[in-house]
Amino acid sequence: MATPAPLIPPAAPTIPLTDETKEAYQELYTKLEAAIVATADDDVLRGLNASQQAVDDTLTQDTAYRLHADTAQFAALLKQINSTNDGLKTLKDQIAALATHLAQGAAVIAAINKVLTLIPGA
Repeated sequence: MATPAPLIPPAAPTIPLTDETKEAYQELYTKLEAAIVATADDDVLRGLNASQQAVDDTLTQDTAYRLHADTAQFAALLKQINSTNDGLKTLKDQIAALATHLAQGAAVIAAINKVLTLIPGA
């Protein structure tokens, strides 16, 4: 009987965000804004608005951690990053399903992929 491989937890994101990751979130925020302006689909707008707010919250938490660098800020930022990235994965799936209705879908998905590749375990 083979011994099961031990579960290896995903690597945690770098906190504070690296400059490259922070720039990727900022680029994603801009792409989400362009997609919001370009669509009138209520379902898509809800997902885009929620994701844009989550990205903004992540950037805000990162700034707060950089200013205070304490354990509570670290925990808050880590929770926000994980929550944002979970939401981004959902949005990515929604956009992929609705890509024919959203001209900027590819640009938003590319920006999401860039952020998710910069966060280990995302």
